[in-house]
Amino acid sequence: MAFHLALTLLKIAAVKRTKLLIARLIFSILCLSALSISTTLGDDARAGAAAPKPANDATEPKKEAPEPKKESAEPAKEDAEAKLLKLFQEEKPITNTLGTVMVWLPAGYRVAQYEVTQAQYQQIMKDNPSKFPGPQYPVDSVTLSEASEFCKKLTDGEIEDHKLPKGYSYSLPSEQQWEYYVDEADLKQSVTGYYGDRKNPENVGLFPPNKFDLYDTRGNVWDLCNDNVARGGSWRSYDDYVFIQFRYVAEPDKRYDDVGFRVVLQGESGVVQQSAPSPGK
Repeated sequence: MAFHLALTLLKIAAVKRTKLLIARLIFSILCLSALSISTTLGDDARAGAAAPKPANDATEPKKEAPEPKKESAEPAKEDAEAKLLKLFQEEKPITNTLGTVMVWLPAGYRVAQYEVTQAQYQQIMKDNPSKFPGPQYPVDSVTLSEASEFCKKLTDGEIEDHKLPKGYSYSLPSEQQWEYYVDEADLKQSVTGYYGDRKNPENVGLFPPNKFDLYDTRGNVWDLCNDNVARGGSWRSYDDYVFIQFRYVAEPDKRYDDVGFRVVLQGESGVVQQSAPSPGK
């Protein structure tokens, strides 16, 4: 009886030891598994932190390349305007956009070498009122207001095209200016009726220029001045009409088939006037 009891207790103890060993083994396996999982998760986390974000990540705004700095055009523009002004301040002839040589005079302004031709008038005004058509004839049958409008349009166009400095303008001459540059041109070398009848004007520049290198300062067509006085005579003028001192007062809006004009060019500062030559034939 006692033997059987002891044997039973031994079996029970053996079972308990076996269970304990099994429990310890299971615990060890679980610990090893947990350690392996922890290591794997740590490696994944480090790998994720080091990996770059995808380029199309909506949370990261795209950084655009900076635009190259643009140099301001103002200094270049100012430099060009300064050069243009310096050119016009020089005491020498200048050719304008119509191809007209603007002759520098010692009096301090420029004057057109020729009377305004019909081709030039047509280019600016898109019209030709002349009774005697011819592209190189001086324009005729023009009123004072039309001649003044021609000067304004020529001025505005050249300033807009950066061909004329601001402050400079074309205009009709004053009588004092006309008396200065007319010079005592020889009537035999002028398009007038003084030495015989003429039927019409002639191409500008037919005869030699005067001492200022200006053509047709006497004859061809009367030259309008800015106070509506015409000077110089025309192709049909004779006797006293061709004398330098003769003044022809024209009605402002009336057209005359032997009246045209010549332009002068000057700056805002005006001109230095000099004494006019003594009147004569």
